[in-house]
Amino acid sequence: MNRFAYRTTGLAIQAISNISRANLVVHGSAGVPGGAVIYVINHFTRMETIFLPYVINRITGVPVWSLADYKLFKGAFGEYLDQVGAVSTKNPDRDRLIVRTLLTGEAGWIIYPEGRMVKSKKIFHRGRFAVASPEGIHPPHTGAATLAIRTEFYRRRIQKLLEKNPGEAERLLEKFNITDIESIRKRKTFIVPVNITYFPLRAGENIISQLAKRFVDGLPDRVLEEIMIEGTMLLAGVDIDIRFGEPIRVSRYLRDELTRRDIASGTSFDFDEKIPSVPKMRKEAHRLMHRYMSDIYRLTTVNHDHLFAATLRYLAGKKIDEDRLRRKVFWITTRITGRPGLNLHKSLEEDQVHLLTDDRYDRFSEFLNLDVEK
Repeated sequence: MNRFAYRTTGLAIQAISNISRANLVVHGSAGVPGGAVIYVINHFTRMETIFLPYVINRITGVPVWSLADYKLFKGAFGEYLDQVGAVSTKNPDRDRLIVRTLLTGEAGWIIYPEGRMVKSKKIFHRGRFAVASPEGIHPPHTGAATLAIRTEFYRRRIQKLLEKNPGEAERLLEKFNITDIESIRKRKTFIVPVNITYFPLRAGENIISQLAKRFVDGLPDRVLEEIMIEGTMLLAGVDIDIRFGEPIRVSRYLRDELTRRDIASGTSFDFDEKIPSVPKMRKEAHRLMHRYMSDIYRLTTVNHDHLFAATLRYLAGKKIDEDRLRRKVFWITTRITGRPGLNLHKSLEEDQVHLLTDDRYDRFSEFLNLDVEK
C-alpha cells in the first residue's frame, strides 16, 4: 500500500474513532444474525463504503465486504478500497464470490439497492419505489435480492445432492471452492435492511479531499467534489443514526413448486445456466426488493430538516413567513412525539420552544443556510 493509501487509512480510522465516541448511534443491532447476511442500505455518501463495514464487523464479529462503484478503483484509492474489502461492481467474478462467502458465512456483504448515491432522496414515483438520476427514473436494483435467493438456492441444493447425488454435490463444492460442508449446513441466508441518516448536513473543504487531489490521478471532478462533502460530514461532527431492521429470512422466497424441483434435481447445471425456475426466482427477487426497500425507509431517523422540508413541500401557497414556518414545525413536533413506528432524532425528544424564540440550537438557520447553498 502506498503513502496515499496509508494516509487515507489513518484518516478513515480517525474519523471512525471520532464518530464512534460521540456522533454515531446504532439502533436495533441486538437481533442481527452473524454470517450469511446481506445488508441492504440506503446510499448517501461514498464514505459509507469505509466506515459501515467497520461498524457492522464490530457488532457481529464477522468480516463485512461491500460493492463499490468501479469508477473509484483507480490508482492508490483503488488499492485502498481493495485493502478494506471493497469489490468493484464490474468485477467479473463478483456474483460467484458473494454467493460463496455467504454459503460459508466467511463474510457478510453490504449492497446499496438504489444503485447510486441518492442525495436528492427521490426514491418514490407513481406509487412505486424508483430512483431519480440524471439518466432518468429507474427502479431500485434487485441484485441484493437475487444474490440472496441464489445463495439459499445453492445452500439447499448442495444439501439435497449430498443425500441423493454426492458426485454432483462435490462438483458444485469444487466450483465454489468450498471444503467445509458443515459451514453450509448450519447457516441460513438473511437480508437485513439498514437505514443511515445524517443530521445536520454540511459541506466544505477537508483534508481527505486535499489528499485525494494531491495523490490520486484520474479521479473524475464529480468524485472529488463528493469526497469533499462527505469527508467533511465525518470530520465535522455530523450525527449519524444507523438503524437495523428485522432480518428477512430468504428461504421464504423459495417455496414454489418449480424452484423446489430445481433444488432437488439430480441434473447437472452450472452457476449461470438458465434453469426452469429462473423466471420465478426473478419475480420473487422483485417482491423481496420491495419488502426491504419499504423497511429501509421506514427506519429513517426523522429530524428537523425533514420537518422543515416536508412543511415547505406541502404548503398551499408559494410563500411563507419564517416565523410562521417555525411555528408550524413546532406544532408538528408536539404531534409526533411518542408516535409508534416513528424514529426520532434525539434533538426532537427535547423541549422545542427554541423554535418559537431564539433558535438557539440553529435548527432553522442551518436548514435555511443549506437551502440557500444548494
